Amino acid sequence: MGKFLSLLLCLALLISCVPAASAYEIGQAYQFDLSMFIENTHRRRYVEMMLSWYLAKDQAVQDTLEQGFTALFFFEGCSDNMDDETLSDLSYYRVSAVCVAVRLHENGEPALTYFSEKCSTLPDRAHQYGARVLEDVGEVGPATILDGTYEVYSVRHGGVYEALHLRTSYDDATIPAVYLSPDGFTVTRATAINIHTRTGNHVIRGGMWSAGCLLVGDGLYSSFAELMDASYYAVYDDFDVGRRVGTVTINRQYLRQEMVDLYIFEDAVDAILEPSSHLLPETYTASCTSETRYGGGALMRAAQQTDLMTLPCSTQTDPRSLPVKTLSKGEKVRLYASIINTRGSVWYETLSGDEVCYVYAPHLREEKWYDWFLDLFK
Repeated sequence: MGKFLSLLLCLALLISCVPAASAYEIGQAYQFDLSMFIENTHRRRYVEMMLSWYLAKDQAVQDTLEQGFTALFFFEGCSDNMDDETLSDLSYYRVSAVCVAVRLHENGEPALTYFSEKCSTLPDRAHQYGARVLEDVGEVGPATILDGTYEVYSVRHGGVYEALHLRTSYDDATIPAVYLSPDGFTVTRATAINIHTRTGNHVIRGGMWSAGCLLVGDGLYSSFAELMDASYYAVYDDFDVGRRVGTVTINRQYLRQEMVDLYIFEDAVDAILEPSSHLLPETYTASCTSETRYGGGALMRAAQQTDLMTLPCSTQTDPRSLPVKTLSKGEKVRLYASIINTRGSVWYETLSGDEVCYVYAPHLREEKWYDWFLDLFK
């Protein structure tokens, strides 16, 4: 008996020495909670949703994290500055984007290592023709790089101070961009597009403070230095030009209408956003096979505790689907349509306040004659 107990003790000690496996694996969806950073519920949920989508679906982002580098994200139009009447005036002072940096924590899970709400991916005065002259086109405005995921390397902006440089790959220093011209716009390759802080005159009305680069912070280098610490200096000890930093993903879908007003040429905005257009959540419902509408709405009950989701699928099926509200067993829900999703499962469309959401059909049941009696005791 003593030997048996000793064996059990040895096994317990051995098991305790084995490192705990991370619950997260590269390529899985991962839900961040950004409630401490973004107050607006809809914008926050969009950023949380798309971060989960990129971590689950974007191979370049996955490779970056797995290799120990940083994945940067710029979500234009998602800053709480959009609630400020002055700061939401993009013709004056552009701070509508948020910048998020993600790395793998030592436990193997994604960790938020940097956040800034005073950022911009839009060049100043896109209609200021003469910023550059393109062959066969003539004078054009500043470059607006297309949405997408790009590689990031260290550089000295203007040959002077530390910055991050965007390029298609190490061997290709160009990235696709749109240039406005008096007759419309042209899509071509741009060079020397960096991420850096703002210059001191960024609040001067009419002052040029970006001709295509992505801006972080409020004019003080210290705010940009935090990003460098979270990305470049998390990998290297000393600054050196041309070192891999990771990736940057730019998503402006949340600012589309403001961009149309700003750029005038709607086709130019479509070209800028085209690489990220398939990421919109509504593309999932467009791929569902059929939908049946109910006139006045049908009343049913939750057969078990279940979640109302933003899309007619679970987060495991599509990481863009987020829980809106949890229904308790027996809770009433009014349904306005049924939809067959991409997996062939039936979901019902309902409302949570003014928000359209979906509930899994097998988790509901028909209204029973005795439900009114049970409601008396709730």
